[in-house]
Amino acid sequence: MLKVNNLSKIWKDFKLKNVSFKIDKEYCVILGPSGAGKSVLIKCIAGILKPDAGKIILNGKDITNLPPEKRNVGYVPQNYALFPNKNVYKNIAYGLLIKKVNKLEIDRKVKEIAEFLNISHLLNRDVKTLSGGEQQRVALARALILNPSILLLDEPTSALDIKIKESIISELKKIKDIPVLHVTHDLTEARTLGEKIGIFIDGELIAFGNKDILKKPNNKKVAEFLGFNIVGNKAIAPEEVIIKDGDEGEVINVVDYGRYKKVFVKYNCYIIKAFTERDLNIGDRVGLEFREGIKIIS
Repeated sequence: MLKVNNLSKIWKDFKLKNVSFKIDKEYCVILGPSGAGKSVLIKCIAGILKPDAGKIILNGKDITNLPPEKRNVGYVPQNYALFPNKNVYKNIAYGLLIKKVNKLEIDRKVKEIAEFLNISHLLNRDVKTLSGGEQQRVALARALILNPSILLLDEPTSALDIKIKESIISELKKIKDIPVLHVTHDLTEARTLGEKIGIFIDGELIAFGNKDILKKPNNKKVAEFLGFNIVGNKAIAPEEVIIKDGDEGEVINVVDYGRYKKVFVKYNCYIIKAFTERDLNIGDRVGLEFREGIKIIS
């Protein structure tokens, strides 16, 4: 179990402000825009940065001031940080070699984790020849082979194209029986992987809970970040807005997704987002119908 209590840190232009949450053996996604301070949070937990205040408790032990190598955390940074002068096998085995595990046991574990992550065929490859998705799997293998008490993932798919990203997400779904803390700006990753979800904006954890917070935000900042329309004291999902014949709104932008289009409509004093199959263009006049909304408390 990971418990973070009132964690604060100022680092360069980023701030953490009294961040507190708890996760057990579950997949937790901390979701927020770029620059919100998500990486500062995960680096504090990994021991790369020292917090200015607060505590980090892992399995009942205060690790706040321990060096990274004594925390028993698996950490995969955004750039993967693989050793360019070592092949895939040696990259994965590195942590076990440092711990002076015997060679037969290292070989067994490397082959086992490589099979788990579908990279057995890469073990003799030079890491400089690997694709982004292959490098990501190697970095995951290097972290998991040490049987960490928690796995920390910093924007694990941000540098990957859509097809490879989907493949990596399927590999991440395999990880069980340890807490996983995954920080990202990608809403799809949160929806697909998260058992617990946190919303992180401007250095603050402003919402935390199960997946319902993605569908039923009660906070204006959370609703806006998740793409809801804010109309009065209600948050309305774009899917709950119907485009119909009428003259009360003006189309000011159209994003074409193929069968569906996302349209932005100037409506009274609001800019309303909606999805439609209609063939609309900027400047068209339309009517709007709102199906349902969620009352915003704060």
